[in-house]
Amino acid sequence: MLSAFQLENNRLTRLEADEIKHLASSVWVDLVEPDDDERSRVQTELGQNLATRPELEDIEASARFFEDEDGLHIHSFFFLKMPTITPATLPWRLPSAKAALFTLASANYPLSASTVCACVTRRWLTATPTNCCSTCSRPKIEQLADEIENIYSDLEKLSRVIMEGHQGDEYDEALSTLAELEDIGWKVRLCLMDTQRALNFLVRKARLPAGQLEQAREILRDIESLLPHNESLFQKVNFLMQAAMGLSISSRNRIIQDLLGGLGGIPAANLVASSYGMNFEFMPETTLELCYPGAIVL
Repeated sequence: MLSAFQLENNRLTRLEADEIKHLASSVWVDLVEPDDDERSRVQTELGQNLATRPELEDIEASARFFEDEDGLHIHSFFFLKMPTITPATLPWRLPSAKAALFTLASANYPLSASTVCACVTRRWLTATPTNCCSTCSRPKIEQLADEIENIYSDLEKLSRVIMEGHQGDEYDEALSTLAELEDIGWKVRLCLMDTQRALNFLVRKARLPAGQLEQAREILRDIESLLPHNESLFQKVNFLMQAAMGLSISSRNRIIQDLLGGLGGIPAANLVASSYGMNFEFMPETTLELCYPGAIVL
């Protein structure tokens, strides 16, 4: 899928593939799983070679952040939380060419609504690839901050269920939710660290104007403030996990003690069997008619 953003009256306007006459006039070209025709069009009109799926999924630093004749290449992760799938990170490559910014996604997911809204509603005096790139980072960080707040709220509810220690369906569901929140926390941390590296690379390699440089540094300060909060989430999750394990072991020990106490009142089988040393010759009771049924009852 191919779409592009063009600057009209200091506003970015999004155009679909059939509405775009010339890609060269676009400020921002967005591609999601482009087919061969779309790749050929980008190559013909803009001279841009698009990355393949293996290149998008490569996590090596040198492959994700580099500079060549086409400009700066930044392979960044975006957090996705869809209602039908487990929250995951979506890798994007943003090759900032001299004339336009390219965003290339590896899965069939469009730009998040918050990212598009932040770019479309803003009034642009000058729309450059680096400016668009740093602007995309702002809603991304705000989304991650919202996820951290949601995890804090969910952990507060789970802590009451776990600390009460009442075994049941609600308790088991709380443990399952706790594991899911830990997974979300790790993905949030990955996106925070990835954005931090991307912005540091952008500040180091691109000659940003004073306004864009201050914007990038402000986002970096926000990331620095969010990382300790995200780390405290893992400490909270670890504490609740250990508390749940301790309560579960304590409950299991009480059950075992109750069983042992009940079994203590029942004579052991070897005690009954050794009453006469298993010597039937000296057991006068064996001649009685009801001896065998009585032994069974005993």
